[in-house]
Amino acid sequence: MKYKKGRKRAAFGLMLTIVLTAMAGLKVGSFLPIVGDHNSPANSYVANYYIIHALEDTNSPNIVTAVLADYRGFDTLFETCVLFLAGLVVMTILPPQISPEQRKRLVKVDNHSFGGTVLDSSFRLVVPVIMIYGIYVLFHGEVSLGGGFQAGALLACAYLLDRIIPSFDNRLGVLWEEKAVVLAGIGTFFYAFTGMLPMFCGGKFLEFGKLPFGIFLREGTVQLHSAGILMVELGVTLCVMAIIISILEVVLERTDFEEWRKSE
Repeated sequence: MKYKKGRKRAAFGLMLTIVLTAMAGLKVGSFLPIVGDHNSPANSYVANYYIIHALEDTNSPNIVTAVLADYRGFDTLFETCVLFLAGLVVMTILPPQISPEQRKRLVKVDNHSFGGTVLDSSFRLVVPVIMIYGIYVLFHGEVSLGGGFQAGALLACAYLLDRIIPSFDNRLGVLWEEKAVVLAGIGTFFYAFTGMLPMFCGGKFLEFGKLPFGIFLREGTVQLHSAGILMVELGVTLCVMAIIISILEVVLERTDFEEWRKSE
């Protein structure tokens, strides 16, 4: 009886949440411009300004990076915070189920090589290449396609390959989900701290032209925007990489632990 009442309450709460979300969405949508409206701010003057003045204002030949990391840096900060919150939610819903001592034994479990000799040998060459390419994408994001989100995903992919191939003996080490979430928080804080730095020099939040590094740069304000974009991309890279790793470790921990427990 209690179980049925609990299910009814959960269903009622879910329906209420859906209805309230739909009402709020319809209300907010009534104030937004119609999609594709030529008279909307985005289509009438904002987009044209970005296209014409992006290189002059941000010193970034890549308009996408200029918009995401400079013009709309505040929006990208909230996207990074959403990723960080996703990691916290995973940690809350799926907390660690084994002790540190069991984890040490878990890493030392002698599993069969994943994929055989050919794949293992190939991955030994692929992992360093992926890491180098991820770093390249990070530091060249402002002048070409790429940036923090792509670099973070690539570095997490390199960790994934190293983690699932037992013959590697975890050369990159094991970054358990708790430490990964902390690292993601550091990346998010670094992004926010980059935005706060200009405020100490009389600027506004994320106003890269007011960063306190002008004495080290010859080109002045424009070059400061490049430095600010790079700092933002570093924070995003740390957050994205760490959150992907944390979710990965939650899955691997449960899978590997079940196999380890059966082998006991």
